[in-house]
Amino acid sequence: MIDGDLAYWAGGMYALLGEKQEALTWLRRAVELGNLNYPWFQRDKNYDNLRSDPQYENILADVRRRWEHYKEEFNTT
Repeated sequence: MIDGDLAYWAGGMYALLGEKQEALTWLRRAVELGNLNYPWFQRDKNYDNLRSDPQYENILADVRRRWEHYKEEFNTT
């Protein structure tokens, strides 16, 4: 899969199905492909059942760091 959004949504479907490892794999892939939409990732209810998982927390921490760097680099609000 070469589309970060599509990979993200695939992960969300796996998360809803309770397939944690598949969901995390696709979330990681989405991030690798450049999907860094941290504000959306924070509020997407499809991933709610993974929020307390340490792997999920690590992925989101990385996305947050990259999102904040992006905002600084391009001076966006």
